[in-house]
Amino acid sequence: MWAVERHPDVMQGRHLPAGLGDGFELRPGEPLGRGLRRLGIEQCEAAIRRFAGEDVDLAVHEARKAMKRIRAMLRLVRPVIGDRVYRYENRTLRDAARLLAGIRDGAVSVGTVGKIADRFGGALPLDVFDDLSERLDRRAVHIRQRIIHESDAIERVVATLERTRVRFATWPVDDTERSPYGSPLPDRFATIGGGLTRTYARGGQEMKRAYASPDAHNFHMWRKRVKYLRHQMEILRPLYPEVVGATAFTLERLGDILGDEHDIAALLGLLAVTPRLCPDPTERSLFAALAQHRRSELQAAARVLGTRAYAEKPAAFATRIESYWDSVRFPTDVGIELTGSLDRGERPPLSLEAGARLPSVTVERRV
Repeated sequence: MWAVERHPDVMQGRHLPAGLGDGFELRPGEPLGRGLRRLGIEQCEAAIRRFAGEDVDLAVHEARKAMKRIRAMLRLVRPVIGDRVYRYENRTLRDAARLLAGIRDGAVSVGTVGKIADRFGGALPLDVFDDLSERLDRRAVHIRQRIIHESDAIERVVATLERTRVRFATWPVDDTERSPYGSPLPDRFATIGGGLTRTYARGGQEMKRAYASPDAHNFHMWRKRVKYLRHQMEILRPLYPEVVGATAFTLERLGDILGDEHDIAALLGLLAVTPRLCPDPTERSLFAALAQHRRSELQAAARVLGTRAYAEKPAAFATRIESYWDSVRFPTDVGIELTGSLDRGERPPLSLEAGARLPSVTVERRV
């Protein structure tokens, strides 16, 4: 459908092409500027390749994930690349992702009903959940048809990814290169320290705001900050895989819980403006009560993980990550393995101390 020409860095074997499910990280010893340029190119190319396949729904899913990852990466270096470049790239990718949001939202609404039914089976007759799911499914099919087959949304997203890839390819990585995007990114922690501190600080602030005023908007804003920090930790995972990788996993888990909370809030909003999806007023009211209760459970679960994730002051968090950055600059060819066995394929256990038990929460991995 769309031809994909790989960037020379890939074709010459300077790095392996990363899939969208893993590999979104710097390589040990890789200069920061070259590594970030590689990650940006890889994410764009892998997303474009998905659209060349037959599974459009998977392509939409992966493209949205790729754009979120790139936006998180841009936030990491925002103080260095400048607000003008950052805002342009961020806005371009954000607007492209919004073209596909309806497909995701339509499908998720059906799954959300199923999750509430699983949690509160017996609280309402099963046909209430089934009828609502059926109506939402018809709505999701209509939205998908309109976006994929009756608009140019896919073409516009692919074009955006192609242009973004070209811009990333022009990012300078050494002093001999000249680019509209300015000078090469210095290979030191200060290049990312400001952006990392800001992302962490905003997440902590949004968490406090969410629990001080627990409305759907505030929890959604917190969820966005959690996702940005998660992807930034994925990039920096090689600095200390056991610790930074575990932090990324905790943030992923927290983002999933907040994602379920957001999906329920969106479904309740949809039912409020489209009551015909659940036409019986009594059934609609009872379903809404169950859904709201589930939101409360998810918010309680998120509070446990959020308190852990944002336990440090932003400056202390950045200083700790900087110490990991400094540690990998030391000579390590000493015949001793310095990292444990935890890798991307392994997940650390989610342990909870006495008195901090999570409510019964089942979430699916998301992006």
